Amino acid sequence: MKQILFTLIISICFCFCAYAEVSFEAQVNIIRQDDDPSLARQEALKQAYREGFLKVAGRLTTKENIAELNKLQDEQLIHFIKETDVLSEKMTSEGYKADFNIEINGELLKQYMLENNMMEVISQNHNILIVPSYANTEYEGRIVFGPNNFWRQILLEKGIIKSANLTLTVIDDTPQNRALLTPNKVLFIDKETFEKLKQMNGFEDIYTVHAVSAGRNSVLLLIRGYGQSQQRLMVFDENGEPFEKAISEMVAYISQDIQNKNIDESSYKSKIQVVFYNTNLREWLMLQKKLNTVAQIKKVEAGAMESGKVSFSIDFSGTLDVLISTLKKEGLTLTFANGQYIIK
Repeated sequence: MKQILFTLIISICFCFCAYAEVSFEAQVNIIRQDDDPSLARQEALKQAYREGFLKVAGRLTTKENIAELNKLQDEQLIHFIKETDVLSEKMTSEGYKADFNIEINGELLKQYMLENNMMEVISQNHNILIVPSYANTEYEGRIVFGPNNFWRQILLEKGIIKSANLTLTVIDDTPQNRALLTPNKVLFIDKETFEKLKQMNGFEDIYTVHAVSAGRNSVLLLIRGYGQSQQRLMVFDENGEPFEKAISEMVAYISQDIQNKNIDESSYKSKIQVVFYNTNLREWLMLQKKLNTVAQIKKVEAGAMESGKVSFSIDFSGTLDVLISTLKKEGLTLTFANGQYIIK
């Protein structure tokens, strides 16, 4: 039996997409038969804890892992319960009948699942654009496009690479992409280039993967997602096929990277103070209504209301960059100027 580590998480560093958020609440209906109503209610509550816990966990992992989680003892499982609401209850001819709303401690659940390799949070399809470059040695010039990019040719022969809900596609050799991805820039894509590549190619996630030949049996991979530090992976294959193995290592790394981001961001909560300059109360009410429809925003709380402006706070999950991007899709602009956040 896997042991639960009941150490609370003090802080986690995060970067999450709003659509991948997971609810940690579940409603369950329980019927228990027993001559003693008090005992029936007690057993019903235990059953509600377990069913609610497994429902929530099922949003994060596989059926096989759910079967393992179901082996937890009642006294272990109760540590994951954050709050319980009895929505309705009554004694009937069938026995004690009740509806419960069970809230699970999301941070503790995810930490436990991480420690026991149960996390499967890539629940949405992720389409990744791969920018492969190649060099014979680490200090030689990088080859991005053309037949001399040995690494790119191997990936193109494989076609579109799929792993679970992950799809990896090699960037097309077009004049526009060539102009943006010069040998000197390919490993250090700035924000402007990243946005142009996303728009031109229709992908949200982009990874550069530079391969360096390191002998007959080895290849060095330098992998970098936008805004992240570069990761070095040395791949060795005793059969002399390191590039084949490098593909598997690349897919595994990107899959884990996305999983880690999703895990981290799903539990991240933050708050910012915002100012809205308005001409009348109706504009503020319309803004408030629109903000409350954004899934990433958990709470909008009005503060000081003065002539021509409203100061308020936004509680949100995920990163600020994701929030700004999400609001932009709703036709709203969030900027930081003169020491304050302003929304328009």
